[in-house]
Amino acid sequence: MTAILQFSDVVVSFSARSGLMARLAGASNMFNAVDHVDLDIRKGEIVGIVGESGSGKTTICKAALGLVDLAGGTISVDGKPASLAKGELQMVFQDPLSSLNPRQTVNQALATPLRLHGRTSSGDLAATVERLLRDVGLGPQFGNRYPHELSGGQLQRAAIARALATNPRVLFADEAVSKLDVSVRAQILNLLKRLRDTYDLTIVFVTHDLHVARFLCDRIAIMYFGKLVELGATRDVYSNPRHPYSQELLGTLKQDSETVLSTRDTYDPARDDRAACRYLNRCPHVMDQCRQRHPGFFQTGPGHVTACYLCDEQQPGQGT
Repeated sequence: MTAILQFSDVVVSFSARSGLMARLAGASNMFNAVDHVDLDIRKGEIVGIVGESGSGKTTICKAALGLVDLAGGTISVDGKPASLAKGELQMVFQDPLSSLNPRQTVNQALATPLRLHGRTSSGDLAATVERLLRDVGLGPQFGNRYPHELSGGQLQRAAIARALATNPRVLFADEAVSKLDVSVRAQILNLLKRLRDTYDLTIVFVTHDLHVARFLCDRIAIMYFGKLVELGATRDVYSNPRHPYSQELLGTLKQDSETVLSTRDTYDPARDDRAACRYLNRCPHVMDQCRQRHPGFFQTGPGHVTACYLCDEQQPGQGT
């Protein structure tokens, strides 16, 4: 299957410290929030980017949309720079209330991108807005309402409709269901599945919840403090997680009494060796090479790769 969106050796850097400590640290003040990530997103698939807060999953999506600058690498859409793909990439944010203008009705919110991107003539504008509302499960009566007059699920549907107004090829959904009730959450996930087919969309779905990703996504990419640590088909990652962090997220990590305390300590870019494995402080399987260099990817199944030395066939601990 052809890759529509490609992340090649992508790096996004931020400041790790501030004030006096930053001046004393000098160049080491910077750390990579997204650290040399390679990821191909195939046309028509739904890929889940999964990880805890601070893993870089939202940052890498913002980089694709040009909302944060790249410190290295490239992001391309069909081989051309993502910066040239105007309107082809859109994002649905976690909090739709804060992303919609409170002074605009839903109709006005949808009409604005249609006008800006020339997606419809003035005579067809009302009909196009009504179609967008219908496609996301909202009747035309919702078009005259303001954001504060909508429920959480209705707000998210309106936000999705606005993102669809530019007829994007790739839709990013950043924790798009995390603030919704469980019953409404399932409705929005099913809506995204249907819109993928209706609009011929490719969807990148950002979440901290592997169970949500299992329901929605074709593949899962797991990130930890800027590093991509495991990537594979959803059924494979879920049934046979190979990275200890993936196992931790799914509650399958085996720990012994001597290593439980160490797993509570997360990576600190201002303190820890940045060349070492990012998961070093939490992993019960640490080896010498983990302290020296963050591992590259090992093939752990068809289309399934894992950045962990335990997955090196030469290691006796493989499969633990």
